[in-house]
Amino acid sequence: MGYWVLGLSILVAMAGALIGLICIRQSTKSVTSKFRLVWLASAAVSIGGIGTWLAIFVSMLGVTPASDTLIRYDVARLTGAAVLAVLSVFGGLIALGRTLQLPRLLAAGVLMGLGLSLMLALGMSAVQVRGDIEFGLWQVIVSGLLGVVISLGTLWFVLRSWPTPAVIGASALFGCAVVGMHYLRMAGLELRIDPRSALPTGEDLFSFLVPMFVIGMLSLAVPITAVLVAPDRRTPSTPPAPVRRPEFSR
Repeated sequence: MGYWVLGLSILVAMAGALIGLICIRQSTKSVTSKFRLVWLASAAVSIGGIGTWLAIFVSMLGVTPASDTLIRYDVARLTGAAVLAVLSVFGGLIALGRTLQLPRLLAAGVLMGLGLSLMLALGMSAVQVRGDIEFGLWQVIVSGLLGVVISLGTLWFVLRSWPTPAVIGASALFGCAVVGMHYLRMAGLELRIDPRSALPTGEDLFSFLVPMFVIGMLSLAVPITAVLVAPDRRTPSTPPAPVRRPEFSR
């Protein structure tokens, strides 16, 4: 696997996490639940859809078996994994609430972490080869626990106000951790090729993922633009000065 693919996947995860954290910060400035949900949904798409799902499968572009084995991907499962990633992050953010409460933080972290682990399992089940693919039990368990730890750390981070350098650093840490979670599971991969099996069906990952990559990167421009033009809804607008009417003496 080329190191450039690894670097690209980390950058994608970092970009998604950074925009997602900014959206969450913006949600705290909303006085209505409607606008807050819109910001949280944008954060879920950025963190779950781009920062996790897209980053993980960008890294899969560099995975090549030792033998010339044809690899195909089930598009329905890949799409389902993307939806599950977004819903997991959104559910965790909703369950977290606005203030730090340990029981809610733990519940939200477990919900988000297990959801991301299931997303990874569903996504890996989309891999089709001429044979069988199995993952080591310990690698699956440890990567799942790492997913919960990543989720707990992320949710704890968003409950506090941080300077911009800290947000950028947290995004970089998230990107490395998410890609590391994926490669930890991949370390337990066991591929058994069976020449007697039928050729795998599905789509080539490159032809499916490149359009998704372009769409995902372009979609980040939407919350960026919204953040730039959104007013600070916590700041009450200054009422206009009363107009003094001239008084006429009688």
